[in-house]
Amino acid sequence: MSLPKQARLQAGLSIENAAKLLNISGGYLSQIENGQRQISAERAKEIAKLYNMSTEEIFLPSRYAIREVG
Repeated sequence: MSLPKQARLQAGLSIENAAKLLNISGGYLSQIENGQRQISAERAKEIAKLYNMSTEEIFLPSRYAIREVG
């Protein structure tokens, strides 16, 4: 189970309720949870705030890390 989905369930929200509160569709939120959509830092913050967590707890920082090219 993905971290965003775990966070949503831990917050006690259905995908429909969370999507409505975020003003997005349930399908779009599902795609975010399944890693099929990239999201902006602002959207990540909105989701984290709704779930009462930090963005780092939900969205792995390593996915956004800058890699040095030798």
